[in-house]
Amino acid sequence: MNIGFDRAQLHLRTREVIRLYEPRGTRVECIRGALWITQNNDHEDYFLAASDALTLDRPGLALIHAQAPSEIVLSEPAPRPKLRQKIGRAVFAASRAVGRLFARQFGPESLDNHRRSGCYHGL
Repeated sequence: MNIGFDRAQLHLRTREVIRLYEPRGTRVECIRGALWITQNNDHEDYFLAASDALTLDRPGLALIHAQAPSEIVLSEPAPRPKLRQKIGRAVFAASRAVGRLFARQFGPESLDNHRRSGCYHGL
């Protein structure tokens, strides 16, 4: 089963299995029942009881197996900004900082600073 979701609440019968593809960051919360969870390339298996939760941290396939009638909530993480967006924001913030510094040194308010220091005799 490959579901596109932000948050999904599911009811599973005993021995029912859910397959999640590329689930990294997905939070699995066991509301009631019992779950067995295994992830691709993870040597650990996880058992969740009611009120337990696990955030999946591996790419590939994850299996969720209901050990008893269970109710679960699957939640996707908030999307992370892409690298290009992060770089763009950093460049924009840096350019604003340089602009403010430039304005203080050479803008209209710098004339008052120069007058007070005696460096600007023309006015």
